[in-house]
Amino acid sequence: MHVLKNLNAAGDRQSSNNLTAQVFLAYAAEDWLCAGTPEQPGAQVVGSPVAATIQALRQLLSEAQIAYWECPHSCSAAIDPESMMSRVTEASDNYLLVLTPGSLADALCLQGLLFALSMNKRILPVLAETVPTDRLPEPLQTLEAIDLRTSAPSLGDTDGGRQLLQTLHHEADYHHTHTQLLVKALRWERQLRDSSLLLRGKELAVYQHWLVGANQRSRYQPLKLQTLYILESTRQWRDRSDAVSQGVDWLKRWLV
Repeated sequence: MHVLKNLNAAGDRQSSNNLTAQVFLAYAAEDWLCAGTPEQPGAQVVGSPVAATIQALRQLLSEAQIAYWECPHSCSAAIDPESMMSRVTEASDNYLLVLTPGSLADALCLQGLLFALSMNKRILPVLAETVPTDRLPEPLQTLEAIDLRTSAPSLGDTDGGRQLLQTLHHEADYHHTHTQLLVKALRWERQLRDSSLLLRGKELAVYQHWLVGANQRSRYQPLKLQTLYILESTRQWRDRSDAVSQGVDWLKRWLV
């Protein structure tokens, strides 16, 4: 996950071995150029209203202590942007897309949207500029965009800002577990299904319990890979437990 190291983050959900964030804040390159550097979320922004909205979103997330990453336009040119977009999206609980005419024409924003859909992520479109409904990608046409077109000095004082925070807090644990399991399952798959990366013990039991409820949902269900990962972990743990039990039985008979 080293490709994520140049992205901005706030909060405490990151670690060197298992990088995740609650929000991936995605916006167009042309809007990003006006918004100031990601390393300065509290800096004053001058320029377009969209840039001010992006800055207000950074401030809102930081003040709420919500871990977030931003779109990777500032990262090294040596890193494939599409690959990075995929990695960032899979390791985020929510895909927060700043809707503008620019973002609807931005290839990385649209790729991130497709990645988020394929990973059953929660997608949160926020309206920073008027966008014709007929220009929205089909997946966004069924989602209610949160309107952030406001001149209020603090986004947290607006109905849109409060609605966004309420949505992010709603079922946050479920979405975070979904992300954590996905990151683990993808690592297992990319490491050629290394058995040492399988779940075990109490951790396995937690995800088994989560899977039962997750499969009953109509949205944000687990992927087939996540289910396979849990099933394979269960099989290996059961085989290991059987082997230990057989060994104990043999030892008891030998001692007698």
